[in-house]
Amino acid sequence: MNPTTVFRLAGKDLYLLRLPLAVYAGAGALAVVLASIPDRSARSLGVTLAMNVFIAACFQLVIGNVLGERERKTLAFTLSLPVSPRELTAAKLLSSVSCYTLCGVFAAVALMSLAPAGLVAGAAHGGRGLLAHPLGWIPFLALVLGGFLVPFAIVLATAVVSESLGWTIAVSSSLIFVLGNGLIMFGPRLRFLGAYARNLGRGGPALPATLVVEVALLVCILAVTFWLQQRKRSFL
Repeated sequence: MNPTTVFRLAGKDLYLLRLPLAVYAGAGALAVVLASIPDRSARSLGVTLAMNVFIAACFQLVIGNVLGERERKTLAFTLSLPVSPRELTAAKLLSSVSCYTLCGVFAAVALMSLAPAGLVAGAAHGGRGLLAHPLGWIPFLALVLGGFLVPFAIVLATAVVSESLGWTIAVSSSLIFVLGNGLIMFGPRLRFLGAYARNLGRGGPALPATLVVEVALLVCILAVTFWLQQRKRSFL
């Protein structure tokens, strides 16, 4: 597999996605502004907008960047070039994950206005230097981004391997409405989740442990996706 070819294909995808990337980044920036307003309604609107950035970007990328190749009849042309299926798969994974991360950076900052990001507000106090405040955001920013990247990787894997819009929508809807709503409704009733959230808010051992788990899950999902895609015999 030629890394240069992979990066060129990924760069092509990112160029074609430049408009959605700008729109989602702008929406995320607006969410940050709204979430920073003391008014409760404005904060709620900012958080809602940030959540919608993550959800809409997920659908945009898997449908447009992955499944859209088959719909637009451009997959056959791409494979007619000196490009292997492995390189194409690697490029799609790289461009999709990179674009989703870029789309979600500002939205993740907006969501940090929720617990356990209380540390963010306190990072400017305690006699810390100028860089202490933004540097204090980094672990929590990575935590929020990782929390959305893992389910996105599952949806992306479904789209890449199945090449089915139906299965992709089914998996994404299950993650959003079943798993997501289930955590919101039943999570507060579980004592260990409360203790876990408080530990995260203090920047305790749960924070680095969760970051490690998120990275490991993301790597495993993408590796399994690549392995399953290699076993396929037809890509058209």
